[in-house]
Amino acid sequence: MYLADYNRLFKDIIRRRHGREIDFAQIESKLDHLRKKGEALKYKDLLTIGNDKFWPFSEYWMWPAENQISPRLSKLTGRLSQLPNKEEFIIGELDGVLKNISLVSIILRFVHPQHYAIYSRPPLWALRIERGRNDVEEYLNYIRVMRTLMRSYGVERTADVDTIVWATAKLKGKLQKGLTQMLAFNLPECLTPGEVLEFYAHDPLKIANLYFVKRDHKTAGYWTAIAFERILDAECPPHIGLRTLDQKGQIKAKVDWLCSYGGLESEFSLLNGLRLLRNKAIHPRNSFSPEEAQIFINDTQKLAAKMASISHDFKSVYA
Repeated sequence: MYLADYNRLFKDIIRRRHGREIDFAQIESKLDHLRKKGEALKYKDLLTIGNDKFWPFSEYWMWPAENQISPRLSKLTGRLSQLPNKEEFIIGELDGVLKNISLVSIILRFVHPQHYAIYSRPPLWALRIERGRNDVEEYLNYIRVMRTLMRSYGVERTADVDTIVWATAKLKGKLQKGLTQMLAFNLPECLTPGEVLEFYAHDPLKIANLYFVKRDHKTAGYWTAIAFERILDAECPPHIGLRTLDQKGQIKAKVDWLCSYGGLESEFSLLNGLRLLRNKAIHPRNSFSPEEAQIFINDTQKLAAKMASISHDFKSVYA
């Protein structure tokens, strides 16, 4: 996709929907000091983000009063420049100040568009995001899916995925056709953006295999990780892993529970091998080879078949 074409299409979408121009780039530029210099977030920065000159912020949101939050904002000096490191902790701090995850997400989207997107209902429903134990965890689930789709859609920033998902749900006619054509080069087979979302919801392993055939083993690994984690979530009680904030720790806790109490003692090697491959697949700095991607896909399929067999046997016994 050519970024200039994408930006023109997005501006056309907003113009048709709101009858006005938007200028997200101006907001991003005015927040450079938070991203690069580690300065404290101040109330004037919130006013910059919420300036209706740049986009129709006030049609949907409003900031808390300055005297309610400014003293607490001043304690967050340097936090935003650290992102995406320690993101669960830092996002939790921001949510503790603003008491509204949507407002937190707006700040994150404009300070770090590479990593974050605005938390809103249309994309949330379109992506069928798994509910979290709190707003911060749910937002991180949302962002993780957006980051996976960034690889699939071939865009450079998580914030761009936000636009595409929203547009996929809203667009009709020529605009929808234009979006599909721009994304077609990056998507496997003849899939449309909407079909990728459908496969995300129902069959991420199908998408993983399509990307692997296309020789994009890294994106295949991302989608396989989604499939693996869904199997774990389906088989483990909801409370497993909640005591561990670190996602890697949550996965290990679920694997350990399945091996100890879930009747999968004989699958210890398979599950732990999948856990290690999952960690390599989702962390960009790790090496992850095509051979490992193939093993990850094949072994996840084996695990899915095993769980389906167990479920079938259980139903047969109690039928």
